[in-house]
Amino acid sequence: MSHIQMKPTVPAAVPAQSSPFSIDNILKGRTFYGKTFYDRSMPNALRQAIGYTRKSGIVATMPEFIALKVKADKSHAFWNDWYTVLTEEDIGIDKKGAFYTKGEPVLIVVHGGGILTPDRIQQAYEEGLLNKSAKYKEEEFDALLEGRLPEGTTFPLYRLEEIQSGRSGLPHQFGVVMPYKTAQDTKSDYHQKKPFLENPLVKARSAGSLDHLEAFYEKAKALDGDLGNHHPFKGKDATIPQGYILFVSCNCGGLDGDKYLGGSGRFAGVW
Repeated sequence: MSHIQMKPTVPAAVPAQSSPFSIDNILKGRTFYGKTFYDRSMPNALRQAIGYTRKSGIVATMPEFIALKVKADKSHAFWNDWYTVLTEEDIGIDKKGAFYTKGEPVLIVVHGGGILTPDRIQQAYEEGLLNKSAKYKEEEFDALLEGRLPEGTTFPLYRLEEIQSGRSGLPHQFGVVMPYKTAQDTKSDYHQKKPFLENPLVKARSAGSLDHLEAFYEKAKALDGDLGNHHPFKGKDATIPQGYILFVSCNCGGLDGDKYLGGSGRFAGVW
């Protein structure tokens, strides 16, 4: 498959993620959280952020937020409010065995924009959410596994093992594919340092900022050393393709995927 990027030999000096904006740039970006309940809805908040950033800007992803929070002072808004990030998690069946076993379910963590555009989230509302998630057509998920989005753009996909082995030079928009069972088997709860840093779902969610992950843990953890990584996989049937958007907590709640897609959104954008 042409969009699957295999791991090349990369010099150690290459950064983990190659974002079009520096962390300092994004720290000075704008927050999009409407003044009214209607404006704060997930699709409207995201629509405002995308409209502001235009084609030359970005809406911050989970890996970028991890790096941002490491650098930001604790008085910064990023430490005093929860934020929605432009990272989504989608589950479905790998019918062709493009990444793992043919016919087995996989999780795709998409950073930088995937299926869930503002219009697609609104469509999911109208059709009815499935366990807090947007229900996809099979062809939408099949295309995603080929690195293709409905509007025609393409993006690179990497296996979890590539990320764990230190894949460098990741772009703003990319996806990480992992066996769904691996994700399901991770604990959705609070974690001490070693389990948090070694958690495969944490690594997929923070891909591109793995070099910041330990510093993020130290800065975000509770006094007892706990930091959250939450997900809703226990009750989700991957034979029905579906997805949702991630959040990052303002405190030791950490990385959160167990929120309601139909709730409010608060995004950070820069251009």
